[in-house]
Amino acid sequence: MASLYKMLGIGYVLAVIGLLWEIFTVVAHGAAAPYTQTFAVVAVIGFVVYYLFVHFAPPPTEEHK
Repeated sequence: MASLYKMLGIGYVLAVIGLLWEIFTVVAHGAAAPYTQTFAVVAVIGFVVYYLFVHFAPPPTEEHK
C-alpha cells in the first residue's frame, strides 16, 4: 500500500508543475485578467507554506501510525 506522505508528495509536485505551466501560459500569451498574477503569487506562497509545514512536522508517533 502506498504511503500517504508519498501520495501527498506526488500530488504536491504535480500541483507545482501545473501552477508553473499556468504561470508560463499567462506570461507567454499576455491575455490574462488583472487578478491572475495576484492569484499565482498567493498560490506559490501557499505551496511553499504547505511544504514547510509538512517538511518540519514532527515525526508520527506510534499511536498515529
